[in-house]
Amino acid sequence: MSTVVSVIAIIAIGYFLGSIPTAQIMMRLFRKQDLRKVGTGSVTSTAVMIHGGKVAGSLSLLGEIIKTFVCLYITYLIVGELWAYLLMLVAASVGQIWSIWLGGAGGRGQTIFVTGFLILCPVPFVLSVACLGLLLFATKRFFLSNQIWHLIAPPIMLLAMRFNPTIFGAGELSWGYAATGVALCTVFLIKNRISTDEIVQSQAWGTYSRY
Repeated sequence: MSTVVSVIAIIAIGYFLGSIPTAQIMMRLFRKQDLRKVGTGSVTSTAVMIHGGKVAGSLSLLGEIIKTFVCLYITYLIVGELWAYLLMLVAASVGQIWSIWLGGAGGRGQTIFVTGFLILCPVPFVLSVACLGLLLFATKRFFLSNQIWHLIAPPIMLLAMRFNPTIFGAGELSWGYAATGVALCTVFLIKNRISTDEIVQSQAWGTYSRY
């Protein structure tokens, strides 16, 4: 298979698999509701957890994780190179955010992003998540902490150029992780709008400010 055909196949497969709205499916199965018309309107596993229950939310999250594994496995069968894995993650995340099955609506793409990077470069990524935890502890403001994290995560993942233990992840040393992080975090910053949903505020974040 030529490189051009491989790229097209990876983008198409990633987008269509990422577009499968597991959160919407679980909400329909458990509550017979359209998640786009509930709460903030975001089709996410967190929203399902809040409005559809813990079982539905957990199954939705599991579905997103399985989608990520399937995407990476298909990439392995097609090319099996780092650039292909990263391209697949971007395509799948875009599909999850702007789902063709939901008329362009969707979630936030975070689960695919997190699962993929935990597989490919876990140590640098976990360090970036630890920074998010510190920001949240210091500010008690989730939205602000999350936005800052999207800015600092890609530079932190530059560590993968020098340090990416094979025993934990894919093991390849590359700046590609950071470049992919820039692309995805830019998309997340565009997608993640401030929400005033009181149910999300009180049930999801508790005493933490959403803003």
